[in-house]
Amino acid sequence: MATTANAQYHHYVPRFLLKNFSHPYKPDGGRHGKRKGAGKPRYEKGMFPNDPVVRNLDLLADPPVINEKPVGRILGQTNMYQDTSRPIEEQQHIELMLARLESQASMVFQKVIEHFEQKEPGFWVTRDERNLLRKFLFLLKYRNDGSHRRFCHNTPEEYSENDRERLWEYMAKHGFERPVDVWLQNIKAIIELEMDPEGKWLRELRKRMYPDDAMWFYTHAESSYMAICTPSNPDDEFILTNRSYGIFEGPNQAVQDIETGEVGDAIYMPLHEFAPISPKLMIILRSNLLPDPLEDAEENVRKGFNSLLADLPIRRARNNYSRVVGGRIVRLGRDENWRPKKDDRFYFTFFPINSNHVHTINAILLDNCAHCSSVVFESPESFARTLEWFLTAPCDIGKLITGVDAELREVALQKLEEASRALGSTKETVWVKVPTPLVRDYNEFRLERAAMLEKMDRIIDGGDGELLDWVRRLDSQQSDGDPQLMRTYELLGGSTETMTEDIVQAERMWTLRLKIDTWSKGKVDEAIRQRNRELLIGAYLRLPPRRVWLFTKNVRFAMINEYEGNVDASGPEDAVAECAKIVSPKSLARLIYTAGYNGGELRSRSWLDLWGPFPRDVHGFLKHGWSFRHIVFNTPGYIRDCGIDEVQQLARQAQREILRAGRYMNMALPFKLFNEGERIELLTRVTVRERFADSLGSRLKAQDLKELKRSLFESAYPTPPLDWEYKYVGI
Repeated sequence: MATTANAQYHHYVPRFLLKNFSHPYKPDGGRHGKRKGAGKPRYEKGMFPNDPVVRNLDLLADPPVINEKPVGRILGQTNMYQDTSRPIEEQQHIELMLARLESQASMVFQKVIEHFEQKEPGFWVTRDERNLLRKFLFLLKYRNDGSHRRFCHNTPEEYSENDRERLWEYMAKHGFERPVDVWLQNIKAIIELEMDPEGKWLRELRKRMYPDDAMWFYTHAESSYMAICTPSNPDDEFILTNRSYGIFEGPNQAVQDIETGEVGDAIYMPLHEFAPISPKLMIILRSNLLPDPLEDAEENVRKGFNSLLADLPIRRARNNYSRVVGGRIVRLGRDENWRPKKDDRFYFTFFPINSNHVHTINAILLDNCAHCSSVVFESPESFARTLEWFLTAPCDIGKLITGVDAELREVALQKLEEASRALGSTKETVWVKVPTPLVRDYNEFRLERAAMLEKMDRIIDGGDGELLDWVRRLDSQQSDGDPQLMRTYELLGGSTETMTEDIVQAERMWTLRLKIDTWSKGKVDEAIRQRNRELLIGAYLRLPPRRVWLFTKNVRFAMINEYEGNVDASGPEDAVAECAKIVSPKSLARLIYTAGYNGGELRSRSWLDLWGPFPRDVHGFLKHGWSFRHIVFNTPGYIRDCGIDEVQQLARQAQREILRAGRYMNMALPFKLFNEGERIELLTRVTVRERFADSLGSRLKAQDLKELKRSLFESAYPTPPLDWEYKYVGI
């Protein structure tokens, strides 16, 4: 008695995309004609004249070969989505659902290609069409052979990924016997998902699929923006591999436990993800952590992360509810009343990119060929150039043989080198072996991450259908029951619709910050570690102030070891947030972070008496001195740059007075502790604090003024007592 349906070939890269890379099959390269007396043409197996075929570098062959493959038999797998838990007649139900989704998505992609071929600068899509693209692009990476390998097990114990305990618990709770059943259910849940404009779909999706992968989809859909690139050089082309849709560019570091030998990810941060449409069109998903030309115009904001594609000339899609005024985006109507709508429309531009960018994108795809069977391309000449560029470029673009798949990476690079030689390259190729960093207690770190995810589950899913469980928990400590923190969040532009995403992203920001610091300890020079911290925080401060506010609370709670139980909900960051209207928009996030971070530093260093004498012993002196400089000078900088116009004017006026009077020269301080600029800065803060109320009293309520003054001069810009310069005894 048969228990499975007839075998079917299931594509994980759909035919309609493969056809964009195809050409009509010509036996013997088109050399066979109808010559008199010629024998019957010989065709390759499964290919007939004018069938769509693609050129393919077969990486499974040894040595690798370049051949032609029919579109119907490449980048797929037999019975990949077959659900053997169902009756025979229903076992292909996931494949049928995918086919229907592909049919819908293909119409949007066809619109893209038609506008491109008509040489139009861009095209409009509806919110529903954009959401369809987002869903489809995620499924392209979630349904591939890599995910199939992750889940294709018949018992829970065979599943060995880093989230194994979480998946085992989910399977037991929901009655799944095999990990593959979870995968198929997840695909079904995403296909059936209705993405409402308000973003309430996340909670619904988490009820219907494995929550960790639901959050993965949510991050994919909400933490990046789409742009479409095309080569400016007509001779350049994009390639396509098995894993193209699941590859990212950005910090990625594997580590190995020195005792158990377990290898796992320590740092994972996608800055760019890729979705080839055709040899001439590539969708780029760029992380919101990277600057946008219109939304992040300041030079200090535009530096961002160290990305191979940081200078890629792309930007967010335009829309029908905002416009560009003076080089900046301005939303039509009143911001506080705006809500996303189903009939919103988005305009995507075709961005021309130079040969170096095309080669870099192709290089990132080629660098991830360790688990690939195929590299699909259109023009042999273009492929030969981009392959040679990748193999001969410096190793800062990749080509590092390291991690759990080091041997496979080396074999893949060797095969790519053989292919490049066969295509005529004689240049010297280069790659490098890099030892996997060794760490201790990786399993403990992995379990801590699982605990953090459980905490996030409670935040998102807890509380009688509310998304605001975390904020309500903090608000419960207000003595009068007044939800002040939610009101503060709304003052920063937040709403119930944005809260879920902001909480999730704030947690992820803190986790990444913690990961980078933890895994670099003892392995990287301290100066470099500090620079990395500053670069990361600098990138974070480009995000919406409301998200930075939530992140800052995470930082402050961690510093004072109050993750659990009753926490000190209100902090110095709140006083700044509640007076947001008087702070320059470009400075608001930084001032919020500075106040909260310094507040946490001061609480966590109860031994530190900022304005008392420095300890006399060498160890105490160095410890006190580093802490003083870090909190008082390094983190806040100069008060003349705080972003509050009245305060900045006061500071400049005070500096002129101090310089004229020469006060900074007569302070009872050991000169070797502070330089001239730092002494002037301290005296400036003292003067500004004394005139603060008179300068801002007309713009703020008395209580807000009092709280802001305390936040500024006790936390954000620590300021000594009035006569400190004369009383200080020194060492």
